[in-house]
Amino acid sequence: MALTYTELTTLVRNWSNKDEEVVSDAVIQDTLQYAADKAYRTLRVPPLENVAVFTDTDDALTNATVAATNINPSKTELQIPQDLVEIISIKETDSAGNTIRVFNEKLDSRTFFDPYSERYTNNNYFTRERNIIYVSPGFGNSNLGTAANIELYYYRRLPALNSKYAVTVLNFNAGLLTTSGGTTALYFVNGNTTTAYATQTEATAADTGSAGTNSVNYIGLDVPHWLRDQNERILIYGALAQIFAFTQDDVQASKYDKLFYGEIRELNSEDKQRQTSGGNVQMNFNGRGML
Repeated sequence: MALTYTELTTLVRNWSNKDEEVVSDAVIQDTLQYAADKAYRTLRVPPLENVAVFTDTDDALTNATVAATNINPSKTELQIPQDLVEIISIKETDSAGNTIRVFNEKLDSRTFFDPYSERYTNNNYFTRERNIIYVSPGFGNSNLGTAANIELYYYRRLPALNSKYAVTVLNFNAGLLTTSGGTTALYFVNGNTTTAYATQTEATAADTGSAGTNSVNYIGLDVPHWLRDQNERILIYGALAQIFAFTQDDVQASKYDKLFYGEIRELNSEDKQRQTSGGNVQMNFNGRGML
Protein backbone atom coordinates (compact mmCIF):
# COMPACT_ATOMS: atom_id res chain seq x y z
CA MET A 1 0.00 0.00 0.00
CA ALA A 2 1.12 3.56 -0.62
CA LEU A 3 2.26 5.25 2.57
CA THR A 4 3.46 8.74 3.32
CA TYR A 5 6.77 9.04 5.15
CA THR A 6 4.91 10.08 8.31
CA GLU A 7 2.55 7.10 8.06
CA LEU A 8 5.50 4.74 7.59
CA THR A 9 7.18 6.15 10.70
CA THR A 10 3.98 5.60 12.70
CA LEU A 11 3.60 2.07 11.33
CA VAL A 12 7.12 1.10 12.41
CA ARG A 13 6.42 2.49 15.89
CA ASN A 14 3.23 0.41 16.13
CA TRP A 15 5.11 -2.73 15.12
CA SER A 16 7.91 -2.04 17.59
CA ASN A 17 5.47 -1.47 20.47
CA LYS A 18 7.82 1.22 21.82
CA ASP A 19 6.72 4.67 22.93
CA GLU A 20 8.61 7.81 22.01
CA GLU A 21 10.40 7.98 25.36
CA VAL A 22 12.16 4.73 24.45
CA VAL A 23 12.54 5.18 20.69
CA SER A 24 12.07 8.66 19.24
CA ASP A 25 10.69 9.43 15.78
CA ALA A 26 14.19 10.59 14.82
CA VAL A 27 15.63 7.17 15.71
CA ILE A 28 12.87 5.40 13.75
CA GLN A 29 13.55 7.56 10.71
CA ASP A 30 17.27 6.79 10.99
CA THR A 31 16.53 3.05 11.10
CA LEU A 32 14.31 3.34 8.03
CA GLN A 33 17.19 4.92 6.14
CA TYR A 34 19.56 2.20 7.38
CA ALA A 35 17.09 -0.44 6.14
CA ALA A 36 16.91 1.19 2.70
CA ASP A 37 20.71 1.44 2.52
CA LYS A 38 21.08 -2.28 3.32
CA ALA A 39 18.39 -3.25 0.81
CA TYR A 40 20.19 -1.51 -2.06
CA ARG A 41 23.28 -3.68 -1.45
CA THR A 42 21.59 -6.93 -2.50
CA LEU A 43 18.19 -6.11 -4.02
CA ARG A 44 18.32 -6.54 -7.81
CA VAL A 45 14.90 -5.93 -9.37
CA PRO A 46 13.59 -3.88 -12.34
CA PRO A 47 12.32 -0.91 -10.25
CA LEU A 48 15.94 -0.25 -9.27
CA GLU A 49 17.17 -0.26 -12.87
CA ASN A 50 18.06 2.99 -14.59
CA VAL A 51 19.82 4.26 -17.72
CA ALA A 52 22.18 7.24 -17.82
CA VAL A 53 22.71 8.61 -21.34
CA PHE A 54 25.94 10.45 -22.18
CA THR A 55 25.54 12.34 -25.46
CA ASP A 56 27.87 14.07 -27.87
CA THR A 57 25.85 17.28 -27.45
CA ASP A 58 28.18 20.19 -26.68
CA ASP A 59 31.09 17.76 -27.06
CA ALA A 60 30.27 16.22 -23.68
CA LEU A 61 31.83 12.93 -24.75
CA THR A 62 34.37 14.03 -27.32
CA ASN A 63 36.02 16.35 -24.80
CA ALA A 64 36.27 13.43 -22.39
CA THR A 65 38.01 11.22 -24.94
CA VAL A 66 41.76 10.72 -24.98
CA ALA A 67 43.15 9.94 -28.43
CA ALA A 68 45.03 6.73 -29.12
CA THR A 69 48.83 6.57 -29.11
CA ASN A 70 51.13 4.04 -30.73
CA ILE A 71 50.84 1.73 -27.69
CA ASN A 72 47.58 2.82 -26.04
CA PRO A 73 44.09 2.66 -27.55
CA SER A 74 41.80 5.65 -27.12
CA LYS A 75 39.62 5.91 -24.02
CA THR A 76 36.68 7.98 -22.74
CA GLU A 77 35.79 9.05 -19.20
CA LEU A 78 32.20 8.78 -17.92
CA GLN A 79 31.14 10.44 -14.68
CA ILE A 80 29.46 7.84 -12.48
CA PRO A 81 25.85 8.79 -11.56
CA GLN A 82 25.50 9.59 -7.86
CA ASP A 83 22.81 6.92 -7.42
CA LEU A 84 24.77 4.08 -9.02
CA VAL A 85 24.98 0.81 -7.08
CA GLU A 86 26.07 -1.71 -9.72
CA ILE A 87 26.80 -1.59 -13.46
CA ILE A 88 24.67 -3.86 -15.65
CA SER A 89 25.99 -2.94 -19.10
CA ILE A 90 27.55 -0.13 -21.13
CA LYS A 91 26.85 0.35 -24.83
CA GLU A 92 27.38 2.88 -27.60
CA THR A 93 24.42 3.81 -29.80
CA ASP A 94 23.74 5.90 -32.89
CA SER A 95 21.20 8.74 -33.18
CA ALA A 96 18.41 6.24 -33.96
CA GLY A 97 19.11 4.25 -30.80
CA ASN A 98 20.71 1.32 -32.60
CA THR A 99 23.52 -0.39 -30.69
CA ILE A 100 26.92 0.03 -32.30
CA ARG A 101 28.96 -1.86 -29.73
CA VAL A 102 28.85 -3.12 -26.15
CA PHE A 103 31.73 -2.67 -23.71
CA ASN A 104 31.66 -6.30 -22.66
CA GLU A 105 35.15 -6.82 -21.23
CA LYS A 106 35.60 -5.62 -17.66
CA LEU A 107 39.20 -5.11 -16.58
CA ASP A 108 40.84 -4.21 -13.31
CA SER A 109 42.33 -0.73 -13.53
CA ARG A 110 45.94 -1.98 -13.54
CA THR A 111 45.32 -4.15 -16.61
CA PHE A 112 43.22 -1.45 -18.30
CA PHE A 113 45.96 1.19 -18.12
CA ASP A 114 48.92 -1.14 -18.74
CA PRO A 115 49.77 -0.77 -22.46
CA TYR A 116 51.58 -4.12 -22.41
CA SER A 117 48.80 -6.18 -20.83
CA GLU A 118 47.37 -8.97 -22.96
CA ARG A 119 44.04 -8.13 -24.61
CA TYR A 120 41.92 -9.47 -27.43
CA THR A 121 41.99 -7.49 -30.68
CA ASN A 122 38.82 -5.53 -31.51
CA ASN A 123 37.26 -6.06 -28.07
CA ASN A 124 35.74 -3.21 -26.05
CA TYR A 125 36.86 -2.73 -22.47
CA PHE A 126 35.87 -0.77 -19.38
CA THR A 127 37.09 -0.24 -15.85
CA ARG A 128 36.25 1.95 -12.88
CA GLU A 129 38.37 4.23 -10.70
CA ARG A 130 36.65 6.14 -7.88
CA ASN A 131 33.89 8.19 -9.56
CA ILE A 132 35.03 7.62 -13.16
CA ILE A 133 34.22 4.82 -15.61
CA TYR A 134 36.74 4.47 -18.44
CA VAL A 135 35.76 2.83 -21.74
CA SER A 136 38.16 1.83 -24.51
CA PRO A 137 38.43 2.24 -27.44
CA GLY A 138 36.96 5.65 -26.79
CA PHE A 139 33.72 7.23 -27.93
CA GLY A 140 33.21 7.19 -31.71
CA ASN A 141 36.09 4.79 -32.35
CA SER A 142 34.06 2.16 -34.16
CA ASN A 143 33.60 1.43 -37.84
CA LEU A 144 30.11 0.00 -37.31
CA GLY A 145 28.26 3.31 -37.33
CA THR A 146 28.28 6.94 -36.24
CA ALA A 147 28.13 7.13 -32.45
CA ALA A 148 25.76 9.59 -30.79
CA ASN A 149 25.49 8.31 -27.21
CA ILE A 150 26.93 6.04 -24.59
CA GLU A 151 24.26 4.41 -22.42
CA LEU A 152 25.09 3.22 -18.91
CA TYR A 153 22.52 0.68 -17.69
CA TYR A 154 22.75 0.18 -13.93
CA TYR A 155 21.10 -0.59 -10.61
CA ARG A 156 20.45 2.54 -8.58
CA ARG A 157 19.58 3.85 -5.16
CA LEU A 158 16.17 5.47 -4.98
CA PRO A 159 15.68 9.02 -3.63
CA ALA A 160 15.52 9.53 0.13
CA LEU A 161 12.40 8.10 1.76
CA ASN A 162 11.28 11.59 2.81
CA SER A 163 11.93 13.31 -0.54
CA LYS A 164 9.23 15.81 -1.52
CA TYR A 165 8.38 17.61 -4.73
CA ALA A 166 9.91 21.06 -5.06
CA VAL A 167 7.56 24.01 -4.67
CA THR A 168 7.42 25.22 -8.27
CA VAL A 169 4.70 26.52 -10.55
CA LEU A 170 4.86 23.37 -12.68
CA ASN A 171 4.38 21.13 -9.65
CA PHE A 172 1.51 23.35 -8.47
CA ASN A 173 -0.17 22.93 -11.85
CA ALA A 174 0.36 19.16 -11.62
CA GLY A 175 -1.30 18.98 -8.20
CA LEU A 176 1.86 17.86 -6.43
CA LEU A 177 1.79 20.47 -3.66
CA THR A 178 -0.18 20.94 -0.45
CA THR A 179 -0.63 23.77 2.04
CA SER A 180 -0.43 21.41 5.04
CA GLY A 181 2.67 22.54 6.88
CA GLY A 182 3.99 24.46 3.90
CA THR A 183 6.55 27.24 4.30
CA THR A 184 7.45 28.13 0.69
CA ALA A 185 5.36 30.82 -0.97
CA LEU A 186 3.76 30.92 -4.39
CA TYR A 187 2.06 34.10 -5.55
CA PHE A 188 -1.36 34.81 -7.04
CA VAL A 189 -3.32 37.73 -8.42
CA ASN A 190 -6.15 38.37 -5.94
CA GLY A 191 -9.33 36.66 -7.04
CA ASN A 192 -7.45 34.04 -9.05
CA THR A 193 -6.24 31.02 -7.07
CA THR A 194 -5.60 28.75 -10.06
CA THR A 195 -2.70 30.57 -11.72
CA ALA A 196 0.45 30.57 -9.59
CA TYR A 197 3.64 32.60 -10.04
CA ALA A 198 7.09 31.90 -8.65
CA THR A 199 7.66 35.49 -7.46
CA GLN A 200 5.56 38.44 -6.39
CA THR A 201 7.13 40.45 -9.21
CA GLU A 202 5.69 38.02 -11.77
CA ALA A 203 2.28 38.04 -10.09
CA THR A 204 2.24 41.85 -10.01
CA ALA A 205 3.18 42.01 -13.68
CA ALA A 206 0.27 39.69 -14.48
CA ASP A 207 -2.19 41.88 -12.57
CA THR A 208 -3.82 43.89 -15.35
CA GLY A 209 -6.18 45.69 -12.98
CA SER A 210 -5.78 46.78 -9.39
CA ALA A 211 -6.65 43.50 -7.72
CA GLY A 212 -3.27 43.22 -6.06
CA THR A 213 -1.44 40.01 -5.18
CA ASN A 214 -1.32 37.54 -2.34
CA SER A 215 0.88 34.60 -1.34
CA VAL A 216 0.14 31.08 -0.12
CA ASN A 217 2.65 28.77 1.54
CA TYR A 218 3.07 25.30 0.06
CA ILE A 219 5.07 22.13 0.61
CA GLY A 220 5.57 19.28 -1.86
CA LEU A 221 3.85 15.92 -1.53
CA ASP A 222 6.03 12.85 -0.97
CA VAL A 223 7.86 11.75 -4.10
CA PRO A 224 6.81 8.20 -5.12
CA HIS A 225 9.18 5.61 -3.70
CA TRP A 226 8.99 1.95 -4.74
CA LEU A 227 10.15 0.57 -1.38
CA ARG A 228 7.88 2.80 0.71
CA ASP A 229 4.85 2.56 -1.59
CA GLN A 230 4.86 -1.08 -2.70
CA ASN A 231 7.26 -3.06 -0.52
CA GLU A 232 7.08 -1.41 2.86
CA ARG A 233 7.61 -4.78 4.56
CA ILE A 234 11.29 -4.63 3.61
CA LEU A 235 11.63 -1.24 5.30
CA ILE A 236 9.55 -2.27 8.33
CA TYR A 237 11.51 -5.47 8.95
CA GLY A 238 14.84 -3.75 8.36
CA ALA A 239 13.95 -0.83 10.62
CA LEU A 240 12.72 -3.15 13.39
CA ALA A 241 15.97 -5.13 13.25
CA GLN A 242 17.84 -1.85 13.83
CA ILE A 243 15.44 -0.67 16.54
CA PHE A 244 15.77 -3.88 18.57
CA ALA A 245 19.55 -3.74 18.16
CA PHE A 246 19.28 -0.18 19.53
CA THR A 247 17.23 -1.37 22.52
CA GLN A 248 19.58 -4.38 22.98
CA ASP A 249 16.91 -6.99 22.34
CA ASP A 250 19.07 -9.43 20.38
CA VAL A 251 16.37 -12.08 19.93
CA GLN A 252 13.93 -9.68 18.27
CA ALA A 253 16.73 -8.04 16.28
CA SER A 254 17.78 -11.41 14.86
CA LYS A 255 14.18 -12.35 14.03
CA TYR A 256 13.51 -9.20 12.04
CA ASP A 257 16.91 -9.32 10.36
CA LYS A 258 16.01 -12.77 8.98
CA LEU A 259 12.60 -11.50 7.84
CA PHE A 260 14.28 -8.52 6.18
CA TYR A 261 16.72 -10.60 4.12
CA GLY A 262 14.00 -13.19 3.44
CA GLU A 263 11.89 -10.53 1.70
CA ILE A 264 14.88 -9.48 -0.40
CA ARG A 265 15.64 -13.07 -1.41
CA GLU A 266 12.02 -13.62 -2.44
CA LEU A 267 11.96 -10.54 -4.66
CA ASN A 268 15.31 -11.41 -6.24
CA SER A 269 14.13 -14.97 -6.85
CA GLU A 270 10.89 -13.76 -8.45
CA ASP A 271 12.83 -11.53 -10.81
CA LYS A 272 15.19 -14.35 -11.83
CA GLN A 273 12.16 -16.49 -12.65
CA ARG A 274 10.66 -13.68 -14.76
CA GLN A 275 13.94 -13.33 -16.66
CA THR A 276 13.99 -17.01 -17.60
CA SER A 277 10.33 -17.35 -18.55
CA GLY A 278 8.58 -16.71 -21.86
CA GLY A 279 11.10 -18.30 -24.19
CA ASN A 280 14.51 -19.88 -24.65
CA VAL A 281 17.24 -18.07 -22.74
CA GLN A 282 20.71 -17.68 -24.23
CA MET A 283 23.57 -16.21 -22.24
CA ASN A 284 27.30 -15.79 -22.85
CA PHE A 285 29.75 -16.19 -19.99
CA ASN A 286 33.28 -14.91 -19.65
CA GLY A 287 35.37 -16.77 -17.09
CA ARG A 288 38.05 -14.08 -16.79
CA GLY A 289 38.71 -13.20 -13.20
CA MET A 290 36.79 -16.13 -11.72
CA LEU A 291 37.75 -16.80 -8.11
